[in-house]
Amino acid sequence: MTFEDFNFKAPLARAIKDAGFTEPSPVQQDAMPIVLEGKDIVAQAQTGTGKTAAFGLPIINMMEHNGDVEMVVIVPTRELATQVSDELFRFARNFNTSTATVYGGSSYSRQIKHINSAGIIVATPGRFLDLLNKGEISINPKYVVLDEADEMLDMGFLDDIKEIFTYFPSTRQTLLFSATMPKPIKMLAETILYRPEFVTITKTNTTNENIKQLYYVVE
Repeated sequence: MTFEDFNFKAPLARAIKDAGFTEPSPVQQDAMPIVLEGKDIVAQAQTGTGKTAAFGLPIINMMEHNGDVEMVVIVPTRELATQVSDELFRFARNFNTSTATVYGGSSYSRQIKHINSAGIIVATPGRFLDLLNKGEISINPKYVVLDEADEMLDMGFLDDIKEIFTYFPSTRQTLLFSATMPKPIKMLAETILYRPEFVTITKTNTTNENIKQLYYVVE
């Protein structure tokens, strides 16, 4: 299978080609058809297996790119928010759709300004919930993604996530990605997802097994 088999819209296909992507990873190959069918999904896969593209490419393909916030991705850390936002922007820029990155420790006004001109928000739970509670933003995303859900559980964000979802429309498509599936994550999935499909990528199927990490001591 190649990315051409998904028949993505021309602007997205061009971005995929520019990124040098040819064959989808296991999680992309299994998850993307489900997402394109409009179904909720719970995907268990390790970090580094291509999860951002697994949810980002099909959602960007389905978006109307009409200037409204259509996709929200919730991630545990500022570093991951920046990384995911950059990758989604690379995929969506041919549609003239921008991303807004929302996390603590940065200017409220600047982030709100970016949200007002973005089609995609990538946010950490604390700052995002703060903006929603204060009425600083009002959005109705069609697509909501929880990325690294088990990490957010470990960091104590579970209650924040539950509250965030009270601000979202019930007609949304919801995607949950996690490296592990502890009981609280399974219970969360039962609460916020509607009849989800399940994808599990075992360790033997991951794409990052052959990556070598080297370091050099510079004196």
